[in-house]
Amino acid sequence: MRDILILCALTATVVLIAIWSLSAGAVPIPWHIIGNTLFDLEGPKQEFIVFQSRLPRTLLALLTGGALALSGVTVQALLRNPLASPKIIGINSGAALAVCLLVLVLPGAGLKWLPVAALGGGLLAAAIVTGSADFGRFSSGRLALIGIAVGFLCDAGVDFILATSADAQFSAPLIWLTGSLWARGWTHVQLVWPWLVILASLILVLSFRVDLIQLGDSTATSLGVAVRPLRLILMGLAAALAAISVSVVGVLGFVGLMAPHMARSIIGGAHSRIMPCAVLIGMGLVTLADATGRAIAPPIEVSAGIVTALFGAPFFVFIMIQSGKRSRV
Repeated sequence: MRDILILCALTATVVLIAIWSLSAGAVPIPWHIIGNTLFDLEGPKQEFIVFQSRLPRTLLALLTGGALALSGVTVQALLRNPLASPKIIGINSGAALAVCLLVLVLPGAGLKWLPVAALGGGLLAAAIVTGSADFGRFSSGRLALIGIAVGFLCDAGVDFILATSADAQFSAPLIWLTGSLWARGWTHVQLVWPWLVILASLILVLSFRVDLIQLGDSTATSLGVAVRPLRLILMGLAAALAAISVSVVGVLGFVGLMAPHMARSIIGGAHSRIMPCAVLIGMGLVTLADATGRAIAPPIEVSAGIVTALFGAPFFVFIMIQSGKRSRV
């Protein structure tokens, strides 16, 4: 009953945040007008702004926020590291480098090709990291170190390209690199929602096996779990979730780090309980960050990635302090 109440409360909170996201922006829309528009009621409406601009943007924030959070939970569980996130396996950096290379090699490529390049780069980086770490005997520490190395290498490539190229050439990628839902519409929603739903469902189905892997390889093997194939499958699913999300909304940092920790502190227990809670928290975080960025100084938009970084950096420091205290006890 406690779990049900927590999930219901989180769901209600996400719904309220989503409604505020429809309201916030350069043209503030009262909530009663949003209700009239969504449910075709009598009274004043704002159909174009709500249906063509803010509703698809809000839905995309909900989808990608939940996906990034679920990816973060899975990565932290597989690495047995509370400070891990999709960033640790190089997805964000690989996606960013692929976008910059696309603009550098094909300057005439349209904005619609950026998600394709980001998806390919993120998945390739994740494949290199997991493949290298799994060569021989798997080690979560080695995977984390290889991920950091690949991430730094990709970041260096991005910095080099930006430093040696014309600024105007990279105006669109720079907005994307900050993690933004600007100019996102129904095309982007239709592009990613089936894949995100399928991948998330597969991870949730395998959630009980995540707990077995955390017991250790020898213990999980004695319980009949094929640890190595299962770890590769789960890591691949988590990487695909994060890569697809990054491909449409850009580099949103700290969501995959904050949401799992908040879920554990709220609900705790097995991953079959933590994962749905983290998904709801991730939905709320990204939607809130996007709406806050639009509401701070309209008509100027602050990228959602900047807002999440402002909250995520102190959160990361807090986690490190708490981890240090527990290690000394």
